[in-house]
Amino acid sequence: MVPPFKEVVEACFVEGLVKVVFATETLAVGINMPAKTVVIEKLSKFTGDHHQFLTPGEYTQLTGRAGRRGMDDLGHAVVLWSPFVPYDQVALLASSRTFHLNSAFRPTYNMAANLVRSYTSERAHHLLNLSFAQYQADRDVVRLEARLERRQQHLADLLEKARSPYGDIDEYRRMLSAVQEPARGPAVGRDDPTQLAMLKLRPGDILYVEKGRYAGRMVVLSTAHRKGAMRLTGLTTRRDVLHLTALDFHEPPRAIGRMDLPADYAPNRHDFQKEVVQRLERAEVRPHRKSRRIAYEDGPITHPVEDDPALADRMKAANQADRIAREVAELHDKMSGRSQSIGRDFDRVLKILSTWGYVQGWELSAAGEMLARLFHESDLLVAESVRQGLFDGLEPAALAGLASVFVYEHRSPEAPPAPWYPSPDVRRRWQSIARISYELQDLEEEAGLGVHRPPDPTFVAVAFAWAAGEGFADVVEAEELSGGDFVRTMKQLIDLLRQLALVAPVKSTRRSAEQAAEALFRGVVAASSAIELDSEVPGDDPQR
Repeated sequence: MVPPFKEVVEACFVEGLVKVVFATETLAVGINMPAKTVVIEKLSKFTGDHHQFLTPGEYTQLTGRAGRRGMDDLGHAVVLWSPFVPYDQVALLASSRTFHLNSAFRPTYNMAANLVRSYTSERAHHLLNLSFAQYQADRDVVRLEARLERRQQHLADLLEKARSPYGDIDEYRRMLSAVQEPARGPAVGRDDPTQLAMLKLRPGDILYVEKGRYAGRMVVLSTAHRKGAMRLTGLTTRRDVLHLTALDFHEPPRAIGRMDLPADYAPNRHDFQKEVVQRLERAEVRPHRKSRRIAYEDGPITHPVEDDPALADRMKAANQADRIAREVAELHDKMSGRSQSIGRDFDRVLKILSTWGYVQGWELSAAGEMLARLFHESDLLVAESVRQGLFDGLEPAALAGLASVFVYEHRSPEAPPAPWYPSPDVRRRWQSIARISYELQDLEEEAGLGVHRPPDPTFVAVAFAWAAGEGFADVVEAEELSGGDFVRTMKQLIDLLRQLALVAPVKSTRRSAEQAAEALFRGVVAASSAIELDSEVPGDDPQR
């Protein structure tokens, strides 16, 4: 949501004009919305990779909203019943007062430059050794070791289960991954045979679908028109929710069977999905053709592993192995963080800065002085781009578009749209930024540091259009952005441009960055920064 809308909801809730607010857990932090009662739908949350149970701290933060100061002597917190969570577990969570804090502190390039500028080497290392992160670095090693051993054994079991006697399943999966998504072309017309076939489908129809690494049954949950085209939403036997358009079908889809959906239609509920999957697996379907052939430029290619009758189970095990492997890698990183000092990480950062000429001995170069004044997640990448003149000679809108690669991050599971550049020159400059990022990534991996977030060109077209004066509705609709995401990203971009207007060594670049920031700060972006609510609203908690 656009920030002013959020603030209006907050004010109306405090005044009693809005009786109930449905929100994510972020409602519990940082804003003034005290309530008589807090209802928690479920005690687990999705982290982006897996579901995990709420911690005592998260539960306390959520339920702490119950009870309005000066109005209620007692607040109520309600946890909805779930067949998957025993009452004792809820009671233990509610009564626990053990809150484990984990430090996310790590030496950054900007921090290292400022420590070099302000302190001696001995004093800088002493300050780092006093950090909470260093205190935690020597604890919990045994617990992490035990968990790592369990996950490694699980990974070995999954890899064994995924091994196929018919061939190399990893090679087969790489071939599948190499298949490019259908090219983005003009919208499919209404008279297209695939569209017409999709129009005939109804909730409860069973299809055989192939998308990504999944091939199997899917039951249609809903159909919808989206921008003049049909879109199907369905549930697979793996309980994955798929969204399909005409581009996802190689030929017009046809139902191979039909089943009754549960009368209590709630597609997001666990029990509903479980019942649907059980019915889907039992449903009788007509014979259908399975096409697992992989198309390359030189023709279709098949793989011997496709003859394995247990291929679906082996593919599932291989996918699970990928997830466990990522978890094992994360545990290795945590172990490394526990067993190594923050000071050594600081020395590794200094080594990279010395390699690129930002630090000479214990002195900052001119580039190092610029880096010390840049406060950004991608501080060194931005500084190096400035030093190599990649922002010089650009007009404001193009500069805004190019700078957006440092602030935008595509988070949707769907593939991002193909990037658009206002000119071939901007494209070449983006390619230079990407090359710098790859070089820095190699240095970070060699040094044993966490790798920086790579730049993303997806937002270039949006930033350019907004800086060039296009309307909010046109920009957001064309890129299918939510208002809140648009405003948040624009504010981050404006902050970066204002910093470039101060640190860029070329005067014309500083002026262009300043003009770009001014061009972006308009409309809903400016309105989101101008609204300030009265800090004395009844029920406000100054400690939050």
